[in-house]
Amino acid sequence: MPNRFKEGGSMEELAKGIGVSDGRTRLPHFSGVLRAACALLPAAATAAVSALLASYSPFEGIAPFGLACIIGAWYSGSDPYPAAFGAVLGYLLLRSFAFAVAAAALGAAVYLVSSRRSVARILRPLIAFGAETLCLAAISLIFRMRALLLLCSAPVSVFAGLVVGEGMRALRSFVCGRELSDTELLTLSAAAGLVTLSMRSFNIWGQSPAMIFAGACVLFAAMRLGVSAAAVAVTVGAGRILATGGDMHFIAVLAASALAAASVRALGKWAPLIGFAAINLLFTAAMGGVAVFGYIETAAACLIYALVPARLYMRDTPSDPRVSRYGELEYRVASLADVLSELARVKGSGEGRLLRGAAETLRGALNVTGGSTVSFFSAEYGHAGSVKRGSSASGDSCAVKETGGKLLLALSDGMGSGSDACEESRSALALLSDLVSVGFGVDEAAGCVNEMLLKDSRGDMYATLDVMMIDLSDGAAVLRKHGAPPSYVLRGGKLFTLSMESLPVGILEDVGSGGRSVRLKPGDTVIMMSDGVADALGTGLAAAINENVLGWGDPGLAARSLVEAAGKHGRDDDMTVLIARIEQNENCA
Repeated sequence: MPNRFKEGGSMEELAKGIGVSDGRTRLPHFSGVLRAACALLPAAATAAVSALLASYSPFEGIAPFGLACIIGAWYSGSDPYPAAFGAVLGYLLLRSFAFAVAAAALGAAVYLVSSRRSVARILRPLIAFGAETLCLAAISLIFRMRALLLLCSAPVSVFAGLVVGEGMRALRSFVCGRELSDTELLTLSAAAGLVTLSMRSFNIWGQSPAMIFAGACVLFAAMRLGVSAAAVAVTVGAGRILATGGDMHFIAVLAASALAAASVRALGKWAPLIGFAAINLLFTAAMGGVAVFGYIETAAACLIYALVPARLYMRDTPSDPRVSRYGELEYRVASLADVLSELARVKGSGEGRLLRGAAETLRGALNVTGGSTVSFFSAEYGHAGSVKRGSSASGDSCAVKETGGKLLLALSDGMGSGSDACEESRSALALLSDLVSVGFGVDEAAGCVNEMLLKDSRGDMYATLDVMMIDLSDGAAVLRKHGAPPSYVLRGGKLFTLSMESLPVGILEDVGSGGRSVRLKPGDTVIMMSDGVADALGTGLAAAINENVLGWGDPGLAARSLVEAAGKHGRDDDMTVLIARIEQNENCA
């Protein structure tokens, strides 16, 4: 049969041809674009708030709040790098180049410390204080600024960072629907007040963003917290007065609006909005037509409240015992996920991966909205294998599993051949598929398999691991290999090679992280094999794929044909081939 495809396609060429590598390029469907945008939203919001805080200088020459946002993000367990980016941008807009350098240096210091080891949350403010003090001392010499003035901002930024960090943690609890403690309510209010304060220099067509933000905060708090929203109103109201001026009438109107909105929240989402607007109109009439809270600003705050999905701030009422029990269970699961994340930071690589995977699984379960993921792709797959000559059992194992709109393809080759090797590879894939089924990522699942083999009582046990996880909603695929031979993708008459250099699992304590990502398209054929097949075919592998895969429509028959072709060169090792063909889902075409 003539050669119908070109050889030599690399992983990099495949990434370009497919259109995605490491999740940074365009998704082919709107649902994927929306999901990617939602994933980036927290980082974008953190960067925006950080830039806003950095642009506010309470005193000439001192601008500590951008640094505070970096410290707060790190302290709360969030990604600090969007905060560092936003802080640098905000300081540049403020033309405070010294603090821009300090923000970049602090972000670099956090990266260096975090990349070497996990740091307990209680130590992070102390480390940040030391790093910031050293940075500001050096900057005072470079920019010839007053050292005492710069160094005074270090304790201010650390204290504000603690407030921002606790506020971020409280905000996560707020969004998850958990009951806020008094401390969480206080820190969330203080953080909101700080954001309001930083808006003092902004004015859009004569309207104050600080007032709009304050009104929106009060509406959300009223719906979610009830009468406790009055405390939020007082805090953000004070921040607005400090930011743009005004008198105590504004705080009084805002607090009264919060109480009015909270008193009618049982009637549904729109009742607090009406109560909030009505109180503002009543106060305006009582003060002779002088609007304490502007009409346009009131409308803008109400519009923000109306556009945000109610599930982010509405809490089920406890009148139904089942709803109450569900809310308590949700709170306990979310709390357990937080505890597991904290433990993962202080444990070793093996235990840490297991705890981190469990935490992410619990969070994923909480984020399920009840809808189903649309699968734009479908897959046909099949596998075949043969036993080494003279062996009682194959040491190769194969697993294929569809779960949660994703397809898991996995191969494992146990050490040697026979029953022991068979048990190794089967155990590895059984644990891997079980962990992936409940929501573990491929990295965490591979780490757990490695930990299992390291602690096997039979001594030195290891196995190769060849994993591809395909998202059937958009074709995104994650590839992970540990001691496994290359895999291949047939597309458009060209054969692409997928390879990764790494040791088998069960040898080193840390198997590393970061698999390769590619995007598959309808018509692609994925070919995975054990080293017995690759070694037997040698330089004739490409021709064998051409003759035995392209000629069959059924993946299982194609796999059988390729194994038989390899067997003609001798059966000196176990042989396994797994083939999957990606197609467009007919229901979504």
